[in-house]
Amino acid sequence: MKSIFLSIIVISALVIAALGGTFATWSDSETSAGNYIETGSLDLKVNGADDAPWGEGVPIKVGVTCVVPDVVYGPYEVELWNAGQCTYDSQAFLHVKRVQCYNVEPKVNPYPDGGSAYWPAGESTGYEDPDTGIGDYVPAPSLLKPEPELVAEYGGKVDCTTVVGIGPEGDDCSMGSHTVMIITDTDTDPYTADPDRTIMISDELGKWLCKEIYLFDLAPCQPETIYIWFYVKQDREEDWARDYIPDPYFDTVPDLAGNNFLANDPDYAAKLLHWEKFNDWPSNALMKDKVEFDVEFDLVLLEVDD
Repeated sequence: MKSIFLSIIVISALVIAALGGTFATWSDSETSAGNYIETGSLDLKVNGADDAPWGEGVPIKVGVTCVVPDVVYGPYEVELWNAGQCTYDSQAFLHVKRVQCYNVEPKVNPYPDGGSAYWPAGESTGYEDPDTGIGDYVPAPSLLKPEPELVAEYGGKVDCTTVVGIGPEGDDCSMGSHTVMIITDTDTDPYTADPDRTIMISDELGKWLCKEIYLFDLAPCQPETIYIWFYVKQDREEDWARDYIPDPYFDTVPDLAGNNFLANDPDYAAKLLHWEKFNDWPSNALMKDKVEFDVEFDLVLLEVDD
């Protein structure tokens, strides 16, 4: 019996071993093909334009000639939008670069008799700069300045009043410190009362140099517009501690300088004209000066939460 029992066990083990493969579970496989990770992009458009060589270039936004002090020029409209593929918000910045100042070139010959072949014959629009002088060589245009500018810089007569001069103010990029740049969110004059207008930032142009100025968060495909304004600050004689003629005032009490502006004064018009020509004469140092600058707009992707 014992041998029969052992034989049954051995046979059963062999059968189980032979049938072992038939006990496997059914299975099925599917493959997801063509998986990829592709980066998106930020594509900042300034008034719909891109820099060269990717685009045709962003045109000059500001080009003003014959600027006079204390007059606001603008608005210069700038539309920014992200035309890229990312669906996340970004931050827009403004960056002023390459602020450069110099005197505007005279247009005609400083020598009416045609003293140099460099210049065509014509009437002079400038005077020799005492710092450089003009000899027999071909003069550079920057050596000439308008007469009121020279008087303000080096001294001379302003309406029969002698001034000592404040130095070559316009040659050291003073236009960068005298030109104020303003950014608003509407096209309303920044100095006009408007409850809906916000002055985002205002400062001297030179102080913007090499600074990233935050403008706003910019959502994809949702353009935002800013408006840029400029004015040149007036240099006043009081700023230089040279108040030769006090500001006029309306009073019946005469002052020692005879500076009262009475409505019934027969010399009212003459006194007013004299004061207006003489007052704030240091600003003449900025005549025919120019400032050039670049404005870069930057777009930066905001930090994305996981």
